[in-house]
Amino acid sequence: MNEAGLISAGVAAAEVQASVQPSRPPEGVARVRAQGHVGVGLFWGARVSVTLGATGIAFLASLVSLSAGFPGHLALGALGLVPLISLLLALGIAIGRQRPEPDIHDRYLDYILGLALLGAATAAMWFLPGSMSIFFWSWRLDLVWLPIFAAGAVALVCGSRALWRYRVPIIFLFLAWPLPSLVARIPGGLYAAAIAGLGLVLLTAVLLPRRQRITAHRAASATASSRRGVGGGLIAAGLVCGAAILTTVADRQLETAAPLLEADGQPKLAAASRLATSIDGLSRTATSNPPTLPSWGPPANHVTYRYGSSQATLPGTGDPGEVGIVVDVLAPPDARDLALSPARLATLQGYGLDAARMDDLGAGLAAHIERYLVPGHQSAVLVIWWDWPVRSQAGTQRERIIVQQLVPLDRQASRSDNLLRFTRRLVASMIAEVPAS
Repeated sequence: MNEAGLISAGVAAAEVQASVQPSRPPEGVARVRAQGHVGVGLFWGARVSVTLGATGIAFLASLVSLSAGFPGHLALGALGLVPLISLLLALGIAIGRQRPEPDIHDRYLDYILGLALLGAATAAMWFLPGSMSIFFWSWRLDLVWLPIFAAGAVALVCGSRALWRYRVPIIFLFLAWPLPSLVARIPGGLYAAAIAGLGLVLLTAVLLPRRQRITAHRAASATASSRRGVGGGLIAAGLVCGAAILTTVADRQLETAAPLLEADGQPKLAAASRLATSIDGLSRTATSNPPTLPSWGPPANHVTYRYGSSQATLPGTGDPGEVGIVVDVLAPPDARDLALSPARLATLQGYGLDAARMDDLGAGLAAHIERYLVPGHQSAVLVIWWDWPVRSQAGTQRERIIVQQLVPLDRQASRSDNLLRFTRRLVASMIAEVPAS
């Protein structure tokens, strides 16, 4: 190469070197990447904290009740381990290798799933105890809605991919529901061993290293997906916290049902409990139903009590009215004998349903308050009735209490309030007879 060529090559090299900007030092690149990872980690930790905290607060009373019988009640103690095992499973999944997940990057889907699950759980906790009365807590349906609420919180705050990632811990929470083991009559020791064994197997499967590795493209898409969820973070967290506040208010009704139920939902009250001898100034006497009151079933299946005083009849009728109250306790061995409601039975006997509503009796009981017109009389029958679970030699059975009073048509409103007050005191007296556990 001649001198001109050397000069030309030197000029070209100098131009190239001048056009290339100096690169960032490796230390700076590493620092920026570390800061980005720390930021993503902190944000993810905040979302996890919101999800766990909201779920724990929403069902605090339910979770505390699971540890009430430990260590004396082995099966109940095993149920108390279910939330802890679920938490360990979630922790193992979080620190383990990332596994293949559905390619979902849609915040709209997160909101649809999250709001549907959260809304269903919150609405159920608010409205089902009123319609199902004490049986909602006796069957411990609150623990059925716990994993559903948790799934909604995860989908809304962390995304649908996180819901899929943590599906095993969420599904495992359903094992905290005690009713299946009680219905199947599984011994407490066997059930506790099964829960512990299954939890150990799942923890081992989660924590063992897997050979599958994710590609750089999948890792990058996962990071991008987590960053795309930032936009709805505060809104989603606010929705979850609001649902948790509403749910925990409803969940605390479990504490009001504690006088009647064990921690696993089994009844404390014995079947056909004898009623108090005196309530609200009225004395109890065994009697049959007067002719003008409906018949609620064959005498073999129930006991009738009458509470009254020396002035306990309506003028010209001889039936209990002014202060006379009749209480029927129906405890048939087969719950199918209670399939017909008092409203249906009264209608079949010619009584016309004039008004109906529901009211709270305390202790988680929701009672039906009904008024019937007596055929051929200028009077009405006020009826307050409810069903509740009781203990018997055959196990748990359903018992129905019917409180009724015959009143003149022009005094229905005041007598309805008096009868409701009497009924609440009757319930309180029956609860007082429950032996302390």
